[in-house]
Amino acid sequence: MDAEIISVGTELLLGQITDTNRPYIAKHLSGLGLASYHQSIVWDNYQRMYDEMAQANSRSDLVILIGGLGPTEDDLTKQVAADVLGKSLVDNDQAMAKVENWHRDTGVTMVPSNRLQAQYIEGGQPIKNDVGFAIGSYYQNENGADFLLLPGPPWELEPMFDKYVLPLLQSVYSPEQVMSSLVLRYYGIGESRLETELRPLIDTQTNPTIATYAKKHEVTVRLTAQATTKQDADALNEALAEQVNDIVGDYLYGYGDANSLAAMTNQALTEHNLTVSVADAYTNGAIADQLDPAQLRQDLDLAATIMGEQVPNAEAAADLAETLQVAAGGDIVLTVLPSINNPEVSMTDTKFTNELVHIGLKYKDNDAQSFTRTLGRAHRENIDTISFVGLDTIRRTALNLPLLNRK
Repeated sequence: MDAEIISVGTELLLGQITDTNRPYIAKHLSGLGLASYHQSIVWDNYQRMYDEMAQANSRSDLVILIGGLGPTEDDLTKQVAADVLGKSLVDNDQAMAKVENWHRDTGVTMVPSNRLQAQYIEGGQPIKNDVGFAIGSYYQNENGADFLLLPGPPWELEPMFDKYVLPLLQSVYSPEQVMSSLVLRYYGIGESRLETELRPLIDTQTNPTIATYAKKHEVTVRLTAQATTKQDADALNEALAEQVNDIVGDYLYGYGDANSLAAMTNQALTEHNLTVSVADAYTNGAIADQLDPAQLRQDLDLAATIMGEQVPNAEAAADLAETLQVAAGGDIVLTVLPSINNPEVSMTDTKFTNELVHIGLKYKDNDAQSFTRTLGRAHRENIDTISFVGLDTIRRTALNLPLLNRK
């Protein structure tokens, strides 16, 4: 079984960007027992692309096309592939609604070429893009090679390939194997640091495979194993997860695609029967809004009264947590105070802004403590950062875990 990989993009041939997609896919193909004897890069030109695809169609069993699925004039992959196969492009209603809704909500004018992102090859099947707009396409060809079309940006291709394409390829080309994935979620460590820590495992991965993804303020690791039964595949993932967490387990907060730091914070509070009070003068309620009301004790007016004329600093944050626990209750008390020296900014301000935020913490009879975070992005992003810091501080406190500095 020969799977030919063709990357589309003039910028690749000019050396303006490095093609990381072909090695990424080739590595996973070998794990499925699929050979890849031919790989190439082709210019953004209709005739060159047609000739390359036609040749691949005549000599390979599966043609994987990467890039050129966008709405610009040089994004021709879908159109050329459809012509090679003698097919039309058809709309995917769900993807089209996503494109249309985005344009409507943002006020950006939608031009006809934007529709291309939501189209796939007639008679095939669309492949969902969870990150961007350009969907993939898979077509099984009775008179030649099967065609698989994937987006070019790695941050779109890799999640699509891992979540949707790998199971598809496994079911079609390796039906005797069962594929299973396990997602591990980490907060407090960046993707580059996590990859560096896991490099010995990544460099020697075979089955399961390891893929890391940078999410908003967190990192996920997807382990994907193959075996003759799901039970065996799950066991392989769990064994590798133990090795991963031996290295970076201090930052692990949960498992699963649909999980979140807020969900795991609420779970920790519920399981340990803890209540929490939050006095937050910075995030506009972003921390408290994500907490289960059944566990939440909050009185902003009382907090303001207790604060009085104190200058908001780290010491004041700790003092406020101490006093608020007595006045309002709560097993865990979190206080969030912006520095008095922070510039005046609005939620719509997009320029990077240096801000200091002081966080106080009081847990049951333990002494109150505090720490200060220095922020340097747009104000809305700074607020998001502090909401994650606050949630993780509450979660770690509830689980009796040490607070960690973000790396």
